[in-house]
Amino acid sequence: MPVWLEVLLNLVGYVGFLALVLHSGTRNGKSGDDHICGGKS
Repeated sequence: MPVWLEVLLNLVGYVGFLALVLHSGTRNGKSGDDHICGGKS
């Protein structure tokens, strides 16, 4: 496998993983806020 292809695949995998974590983290944050607000009221 060419080095540039390996680097490209690593970058794509890292960016995809980062986007997935950020997206799920944002979702969890929003639902967590909803639960906190619901619990207080």
